[in-house]
Order: sequence, then structure tokens, then C-alpha cells
Amino acid sequence: MTKINTVDLWFLTLPKPHKNIEDLSSTVAIDHSYLINQARPLLNEEELAKAMRYRQPLARMHAIYIRAFLRVTLSRYARVRPIEWCFEYGEKGKPYVCRAQRQQTSLVFNLSHSGDQVLLAVTQTADQKIELGVDIECEREDLSFSTIMDNYFQPQEIESLMRLDLADQRRRFFDLWVLKESYIKATGLGLAQPLKSFGFGFSSSKKQHLSLFDEKQVSAQPLELITGIVLNTLNDKAAKDEDWSKQAEGQMWSTCLGRLSSSYRFGLMVKGRKLDISSIYARKVSIENLLNR
Repeated sequence: MTKINTVDLWFLTLPKPHKNIEDLSSTVAIDHSYLINQARPLLNEEELAKAMRYRQPLARMHAIYIRAFLRVTLSRYARVRPIEWCFEYGEKGKPYVCRAQRQQTSLVFNLSHSGDQVLLAVTQTADQKIELGVDIECEREDLSFSTIMDNYFQPQEIESLMRLDLADQRRRFFDLWVLKESYIKATGLGLAQPLKSFGFGFSSSKKQHLSLFDEKQVSAQPLELITGIVLNTLNDKAAKDEDWSKQAEGQMWSTCLGRLSSSYRFGLMVKGRKLDISSIYARKVSIENLLNR
């Protein structure tokens, strides 16, 4: 599947609401009652019970599809059936492949969901120090970000953001937010790690294009990918980007920001490995083909 030391990004688009969503067979001209029946046997009892606790049919459907997506995709990398995957969780809830399967497969993953988009990052490595975090977010026009920014961003981040025009300020806010979410998912600390205790600098960043392949790997669309973003965990108001860069080098953090569309962007954080665009592979899949492989 993937070469060692690369990161694979898998994108899944979930079905959108339909006026007759109570009748799953009527959704977007796809027989979701059939697909749900295909997906259910791939999940364990705990996952199914959690999905069924959602009150809305669409939310239940999404929960089942997301877990099936994770399990089926992991099985692309190893001779493990989707239902056989078992997971362990860190102190703050970060999921991992269980220890025995990690030793067998060398797989590390992270999963994110926003709106109708799901992102799964997977890498294979025997290095136990590798940490992986991803987040995908939909930009919201109705969000007033000034108060959030004051509470969760470092002074350098706010200063650089305020130099932009209003439209670019909103975009940069969501850029920073998705990176912060990716970082706390990579560390496994979640919101126990204050978002204001670290930040990101863009002064040495550069835009590149990553190919997003279709399911048949025949055609691809370009994704904007921003690399060269530096991480600051110094919590030093006087620190400059070059100081941040030196610190990030020492901790071996790689940071990437991508734009899936005008509305969706995603962040990727990897600790313990230096990434460039040649070591990232992106692919989109559909739930129909995923469950009918």
C-alpha cells in the first residue's frame, strides 16, 4: 500500500441530509439501507451501540459509515479483517491500534470529521515515538472569532492575523484553528493542553500542490498544501519565527495545512519525522465503493 515513512491521507464525503432521510433508501439516489447493512457487520458492539445513541437518523448513519471507513481502510495495509481491528485509548482519549496489532502492522492513524467530510491519516512505522494528528474543519461565515482569538491564540498569532484584511483574517483564523486542533490530537492531550500555550508562524511558509487521486488512481485534482509553517511552544512573547523554527527542529515536528475546497481545510501534524510533499499521498473514496470492495 504505502511506503514506510510516508503519510497517506484518505478523504470520504458523507451523504448530505435529504427530505426523506427517515427512509434511508431514498437518500441521494443511493440505497443507504443496503449500505448500512453492509457496514454494520464491520463494527463491534460498542461502536454500534454508540452510533445508535444518536437521535437523528443522519447522525447514526454517519457514525456507522465513519467507523466502517476506518476499519476497511486500515485493512488495506494488513491482513487483518475490518471487524478484527481492536483499539486502545490514551489517557485523554486518543485512539491507537491495540499494542499487539501495532507490533504486527506498524500502523499509526488519526481520524477527523467535520460536516460531510471525513479525513483519515495513516502511516506505517516501527518507530514508537511517531505521533500523528489531523483535523478537518469547515469555515463558518457566522462565527465571530475575535473573542475566541483573544482567549486561545498567542500574541504573535493575533498580531500577524490583524495585519490582514477582514476576509483574510477569517481564513487565517480557521487556518490556525485547524492546526491547533491537529497538534493537540497529535500530542494526545486534547483540550487539557491550553491552545494559547503554543502557536504557529507563517513567515517562511510556502504554497505547493498535492495531487488528490480518485478511487481508481487514474485522475487527480490539485490540493493546495502549505508547508514550512513553524511551531512555537516557547510561550515567549518576544520569540520570532526563526526561534520557533529552531525549536520545532529539535522536537522534530512537521506541520502542513491543506485546502480541500473553498470551505474545508485540514491540518496535519507529525512528530518524529520530517515531511515534504513527496512523502504525502492523498486519495478520496466513496462509501459505495468502500463497502463493495
